[in-house]
Amino acid sequence: MTAGTSRLKELIEVAKEGSSERRRDLLREITDVFMASPDRYTSTELQHFDVIMSRVTEQVEIALRREIAEKLADTPAAPKGLIRQLANDEIRVAEPVLRRSEALTEEDLLRVVRQRGQAHMKAISERREVPEKITSELVVRGGEEVLVSLAKNQGAKFSPDSMERMVDHARTIKDLQQPMTERFDLAPQLLTKMYFFVSSALKKEILKRSDMLDPALIDEAVKANRKKILTEAVRDAESEVAAARKFVADKIRANALNESLIKELIEERRSTEFLLAFSHIVGVDSSTAQAILKDKTWEALAISCRAAGLERTTFAKIVFGVQRGEAQQNKALRILDLYLKIPREAAERVMRFWRLRTQSYAEAPGPRRTKLHEIGERAAG
Repeated sequence: MTAGTSRLKELIEVAKEGSSERRRDLLREITDVFMASPDRYTSTELQHFDVIMSRVTEQVEIALRREIAEKLADTPAAPKGLIRQLANDEIRVAEPVLRRSEALTEEDLLRVVRQRGQAHMKAISERREVPEKITSELVVRGGEEVLVSLAKNQGAKFSPDSMERMVDHARTIKDLQQPMTERFDLAPQLLTKMYFFVSSALKKEILKRSDMLDPALIDEAVKANRKKILTEAVRDAESEVAAARKFVADKIRANALNESLIKELIEERRSTEFLLAFSHIVGVDSSTAQAILKDKTWEALAISCRAAGLERTTFAKIVFGVQRGEAQQNKALRILDLYLKIPREAAERVMRFWRLRTQSYAEAPGPRRTKLHEIGERAAG
């Protein structure tokens, strides 16, 4: 029977009797016994150490738990269960273990990241080496302090996606910019991306880095950036339009595309849905609808709304929902007075013409102001 096994049995008895003073003294002693030669114990003895030390450590004050954590943090053969227990303890206890213990597996660290708070994440971000899987999780869940700590840690390994997320964070987190520009594992295209939003001093540092890069590599990085930006813009635009088209199509099928919906979309500033709904109501394609709404004289809008039989209040809602300058709004007020005087039949004739040439209307000028006055004056006369 080894001395460690003998003391282990004594520890079991102390744990059972519950004397806090004896528990503290014996826990320190058994920890010292274990630390004297942690590699000499059999797997069974290690298991006993683990179970009993975990149980007793759970019942002592925080200062002693911190002391035990400090002693075990640099011991790769430390009892696994106890190390996990300490890693999930209060940060004062957990910090040395999270920062230094090699006994913790990736899964152990991931569990801490997912279940504990920012202080625990920061301690993990300061490890001598942070595996890519852990880094990815920290980039998603970590706050500013965690991200800055990761950026400064040259032992942190980043996946391409995580590195790009860090660069995106650096756009709004100023303290992240310098450590990110100092990372030599930052891809040239991401270094190029950062150039456009960092300070003048950091721009100079990036240019110094660029001097050491192959010019062909820099050209390739710039091309990759441009292609990515274009792809993302197209994808985002398509996604937004697709969702808006489905929304409007659903409303049409439900026979719910009406003036109330138009007003609601304006109030909620859902511009894409409004454009498509407006296009449907007035009977033109979206390009022509855009041209109608952009017409600074407001005449095209007045004619199209009148032809569609929209109420004056709906017309007014559209007019003042489109944010324009004071001069245009004053002009719109005058048009509001003429709105109901426009014969619907005359407005419909103009609209029939526009509907025939919807493909070319987007490039053509809007109807002249005099046209609206002529219609209004004929109606008044």
